[in-house]
Amino acid sequence: MNTTKMQTQEKPDLLVVKNLTKYFPVRSGVFQRITAWVQAVDKVSFAVKSGETLGMVGESGCGKTTVGRSILRLIEPTSGEVSFNGENIITMRPKSLKALRRDMQIIFQDPYASLNPRMPIGEAVMEGLQIHKIGHPKERWEIAINMLKKVGLEEYHARRYPHEFSGGTPAYWDCPCPCVTAKVYRL
Repeated sequence: MNTTKMQTQEKPDLLVVKNLTKYFPVRSGVFQRITAWVQAVDKVSFAVKSGETLGMVGESGCGKTTVGRSILRLIEPTSGEVSFNGENIITMRPKSLKALRRDMQIIFQDPYASLNPRMPIGEAVMEGLQIHKIGHPKERWEIAINMLKKVGLEEYHARRYPHEFSGGTPAYWDCPCPCVTAKVYRL
């Protein structure tokens, strides 16, 4: 077997998005009939290989978050194709989709937008584990503490609320969340 040939082979695409489109209806009148459509995302296509990083940049309101939410089917796309690790996300049943969401997550630029201000950071990290029924409460706490330590925080940080951190620290909070799932893919 030629190892040089194996090293130069391209990695398969992990995430493939083809012609992703999302239109939102504009309703008006007493009966709230659809009178127009807002084209939030129109025929977006890209592919990301395992180990690659993708960042979406654009003006406010250009559809970045809508693309992410459509990929995860947190909102249903109007049309297009999305596959993750070879699986068609668009045609997945809810149970399979929930299992897949253990392996995928949107990380927002502003962590304050994704955190509950009334929930300590440790509980926020544990929330995903609880949703996906990973471990018992004590195990979840241990996993959360380990993940916080991996991003440079200590156990006592887990009991703090978002407003108790300095300006740069909130960026760490979104990092542990994808790490606590069964598989981690760096997109």
